[in-house]
Amino acid sequence: MGWTLQQPRSRHLLLLFITFVSCITFVFISKSDTRDLYDHSSVTYKMAEMEMRVDHLTRLYELKDKDVQELIKHFSSVLKTIVKSLNVSVSEDIESLMVAFNKSLEMARSPMAHFDVYTFLPHLRSHENYLRPLILHSGGRNAVSMVFGVPTVRRQQQTYLIQTLINIVSNMNQTEQKDSLIVVMIAEIDQEYMQQVTAEIKNRLPEAVNSGLVDIIAPYPEYYPDFNKLRITLGDSEDRVRWRSKQNLDYVFLMMYCQPKGSFYVQLEDDVVAKPQFHTIMKKTALQRIAEGQEWFILDFCRLGFIGKMMRCSDLPWLIQFIVMFYNDKPGDWLLDGMMETKACNLEKDLRDCQKRKDEIWVTFRPSLFQHIGTRSSLNGKIQLLKDSLFKKSVNVKRINKIRGK
Repeated sequence: MGWTLQQPRSRHLLLLFITFVSCITFVFISKSDTRDLYDHSSVTYKMAEMEMRVDHLTRLYELKDKDVQELIKHFSSVLKTIVKSLNVSVSEDIESLMVAFNKSLEMARSPMAHFDVYTFLPHLRSHENYLRPLILHSGGRNAVSMVFGVPTVRRQQQTYLIQTLINIVSNMNQTEQKDSLIVVMIAEIDQEYMQQVTAEIKNRLPEAVNSGLVDIIAPYPEYYPDFNKLRITLGDSEDRVRWRSKQNLDYVFLMMYCQPKGSFYVQLEDDVVAKPQFHTIMKKTALQRIAEGQEWFILDFCRLGFIGKMMRCSDLPWLIQFIVMFYNDKPGDWLLDGMMETKACNLEKDLRDCQKRKDEIWVTFRPSLFQHIGTRSSLNGKIQLLKDSLFKKSVNVKRINKIRGK
């Protein structure tokens, strides 16, 4: 199970389709907003966003998920409308292309099965369906710019989930909400607890749930391996090894579900607060770097752990596979750092050179946009008092204006 497409002809169809989308979109931008042609930053930004959308479409095709077929149908309708408005007589060509492209997608399969997880989670070999989530609620939202992953587990004392979700939603305006998807993963196997949390989210955030802004998922119990058979690593206690190993597999499950849903993925936790306009700031930062041709793998909007780490959804498979391979060995944020070191560092150079190269692809944003608020860890008995010192009371206005191109 690799990433290579099995049908070369289908790959050619995809390239033809993407080229066509690019040409039509560019013409549409040129005709519908002529004034922007004199604004280089605006055109560059739109082209970067178009690149982001095409990247999303390409990734969905490679997943061969049923969602691709629906997206293609949507694109077909949109393109026909655009072509009609431009008086370009290519409707039949579009229709033929759509039919051929749809035929190449008939063999839909699990959106998660393309990851080679079975070598490292062999108990799933004969139970591929357990890689599919138990969907407790979904509005079916796809093709957004930003997907926010929020894993949550039962805590013995105080819970922060609802407070976190309310804060995230309230710090997005209507436009940002329509361009986002928040995926809450209830990383528990207790059905009663799942229903309880789902009901609470629906009761406390009815508009967000009903609009499709929030998806709620959970894993099947069989997704997890036997945690009693884990190797003891890093000199940790058995409880801590089980806790961090499960947490790693929670990240994997959540990322696999989120990957085909949008263009950028942001890892959050269930005990954070955010700054106003965080969505716009993050998206603008990413598109600006794409437009300027600057390489990056992670845009870091919070220095703590795994919080506020933003990646292209198309890059998630690398991280997913890395975590799956070493889920028993280290915590997830340590694995992320190890992967960046592997990608960036030259072993023939010193640590200073290594850090410099890592900083080029792991870009830290200041001030931070997220802050950790929880004090009780999901690991029983662990007190978590860490705070991000770069999280200030108000966002730096000059920095925001710079991102906006003002």
